[in-house]
Amino acid sequence: MEAAVEHAEDASSVVSGLVSFVPNVMARLFRCWHANMSQPFSRGAETYRTCVACGGGGRFDLEHRKMVGSFYYPERNFVLYDETP
Repeated sequence: MEAAVEHAEDASSVVSGLVSFVPNVMARLFRCWHANMSQPFSRGAETYRTCVACGGGGRFDLEHRKMVGSFYYPERNFVLYDETP
């Protein structure tokens, strides 16, 4: 009986791994490829570059002239219409 429970837990972890893997692959295929990046700009001690197409950005290492770390996407606050009188 314990073997069946352990086997079910193993299968569950494989399925959950696939469920998280497939959307990541799809996002990488169909999301912006960041081909049109801005010139590096600095704010304080940090230097950044942003994608002109999607607005995603990341840190830029001036010494090595390359992007470092992970990309981030700005929070989007969409307002369809203003309800103020």
